[in-house]
Amino acid sequence: MFRSLHTRNYRLFFVGGLISNTGVWMQRTAQSWIVLVLSGGNGLALGSATFLQFAPVLLLSIPAGILSDRFSKINLLVVTQALMGGVSAVMAVLDATGVLALPHVYLLAAVLGVITALDAPARQSFVSELVGLEHVVNAIGLNSASFNVARLLGPAVAGLVIGHLATWVLFAAHALSSVAIVSSLLRLDRTSLFQVRRSSTVRGQVVEGFRYLGRTPVLILFVACASLLSAVGLNSLQVVLPLVATQTFQVGAVGFGLLTASLAVGSLLGALLSGRAVGIPRRRWVFGTAIGFGASQMVVSVIPVYPGFAVGLAVSGLLFMSFVVAVNTSVQLTAAVEMRSRVVAAYMMFFLGGGALGAPVLGLVADQLGPRTTICCAGAVGVLVGGGCALLLFLGGRRRARSAVVVTGVAEAPGTSVGH
Repeated sequence: MFRSLHTRNYRLFFVGGLISNTGVWMQRTAQSWIVLVLSGGNGLALGSATFLQFAPVLLLSIPAGILSDRFSKINLLVVTQALMGGVSAVMAVLDATGVLALPHVYLLAAVLGVITALDAPARQSFVSELVGLEHVVNAIGLNSASFNVARLLGPAVAGLVIGHLATWVLFAAHALSSVAIVSSLLRLDRTSLFQVRRSSTVRGQVVEGFRYLGRTPVLILFVACASLLSAVGLNSLQVVLPLVATQTFQVGAVGFGLLTASLAVGSLLGALLSGRAVGIPRRRWVFGTAIGFGASQMVVSVIPVYPGFAVGLAVSGLLFMSFVVAVNTSVQLTAAVEMRSRVVAAYMMFFLGGGALGAPVLGLVADQLGPRTTICCAGAVGVLVGGGCALLLFLGGRRRARSAVVVTGVAEAPGTSVGH
């Protein structure tokens, strides 16, 4: 399960990422809470902050993927991670001095979105250079585990800090945590990286990347399913969860942090279990976990008590992370090596961009229909999307099988074979 950690470069990246991601989740929890407080509990305001943070991905992911294909990923990541820490430092100062207002939060969220768009393709595709293709599935699973350990620790600590100290402490913690990942990146042994062929020219590469994606139907299904689940399913938890904590169960900041941590517990288990897999996941597993995630949301939406709701969130987290690791691995290993960063960039563009577009819509729906109904409807969409993609995959397989039978029949028809 932990075989990728035997590689020194990956071990450094893993530890630095764990510390940094913990800071990221502290920052995100603090940002959601401060928007909730400043807006008076408005769902649309929560969704708008999420939109601004992830909307830049729609515009910048593909150019960022080209940069990642052409230049050193280490250098790119050092710059982006340092900038993320700088943005959180600015937010900490504004909050500590009492001048932080919603426009400041929206602006800084948008700046973080731009940096994230530049960071994500390099970070996602860098894994194969750290461990090589033999261990890439295990490394992706461990990356997801690291992310979700941070997702477990960050919000839980954040809830306690908000309740007993202040939100600016969390922004400052994120700024300091960025030092860990930058330090890890600078300590990597560049001579031990698994080299991939780099592109030599920029012209036409954006179009080339989309053409490659368009020529690969299964990649289209992977990207479409992930994007829609991000836009509706994941947003229904990330955007609506603060409202569940404050309006449905009235448990305050600590209770909000614990709900987010419960979701992370399940996500961590999903990541660890996924890390045991070898090779490209079965496609029916990819879409089956999507269906399971949607169904779990529908169940969670009707659980009446806080402890049961938290347990249900853990189940949803397990299923969603199982889907994310499976689809992420499938996208990376299905794409040609020289196209991988561009394909991953397109995947991240739709995955994060879908989340950006869906966030304000779900926030508005939650304001009108309530948090529970919003989660239930999002789950129904997840079931339909996963089932629809599975059906298209099945029909496509049958169509290819019929074509193969026809071709074989023609080739073996009397008088057509060599020697007749």
